[in-house]
Amino acid sequence: MTKKYRTINWNKIENRVDFSAWSRLNDFIWEPARVPVHKDKDEFNNLEPVIQDTFLKSFSSLAFLSSLQVKIGDDIVKKDSATQLEYSVFNALAYLESIANRGYNYVIQTLADPTQIDSMIEWAENSDILQDIATLIGDVYLKGSVLQKKIALSFVEMAVYHADYYTPLYIFGEGKLVRSAEIIKLAIRSTSFNAMYPGVKFRASFDNLSKEKQDDLKVWIDTFIANLAGLVEKHIDELYTNCGWNNEVKHYFRYTINKNYMNLGFPTPYPDDANTINPTIQQGVIKSADFEDFFYYQNSNRLTEFHEEH
Repeated sequence: MTKKYRTINWNKIENRVDFSAWSRLNDFIWEPARVPVHKDKDEFNNLEPVIQDTFLKSFSSLAFLSSLQVKIGDDIVKKDSATQLEYSVFNALAYLESIANRGYNYVIQTLADPTQIDSMIEWAENSDILQDIATLIGDVYLKGSVLQKKIALSFVEMAVYHADYYTPLYIFGEGKLVRSAEIIKLAIRSTSFNAMYPGVKFRASFDNLSKEKQDDLKVWIDTFIANLAGLVEKHIDELYTNCGWNNEVKHYFRYTINKNYMNLGFPTPYPDDANTINPTIQQGVIKSADFEDFFYYQNSNRLTEFHEEH
């Protein structure tokens, strides 16, 4: 008899990384509505109008880009899973992405004037630059190779999102809008994981390629990231120029790109001076929250050391 379908056998661990990843993901489930973002309303209303606008548009951008990940990203990548448990891990990551997506929308709905909510969503959808970013990434998901898709997924999660995370993290570093920042802190737990897990999978497959195929893929990666970074930096200018933060955000964005090159096992494309974070971001994030390996990433992935439940 030909076995057309198979049971996911949780008693037979085909890949220890997959089992470790699954065990850890249960810790990341959260509900946006339980975070009392409404308590930030008065503080938000006291911000300068240009900062309010940047703040809401940052969350609108996140909601837009995250929607691509929910609809296509993890769903496409999971179809290339090498094991049945890997498929389940990507299913879980897709669910966590949906939670984060709801969180981004929740902040807009809670803090924006009711007449602004739809216009903020429309602003992101009508941004030619955001559409270009989504198209570049979406084309890789739909037409790229197995490893190219993993590259796209990891860089969206560990780099592209952070161009928009900057606003709430920076304001949080100043001691403001702490509940809204909690939404981002909770989201980063899963988005960082959703970058590092395909990074582990990428490394394992990449190491088995011939030298010629490795060189070709590395050229593709560098070209893709250069194109992606060029678009994201245009988005940063579009979003942050009015409040004067654009150059600092570009620095932070390059920091995140370096971190994901480490995640993939490659030398970093930006110089060492990119491997620093604005002191306000450092004060507000690193010293007050545990974001797993992301902010401390040093070219080794501790995924295989994560706790396992038996």
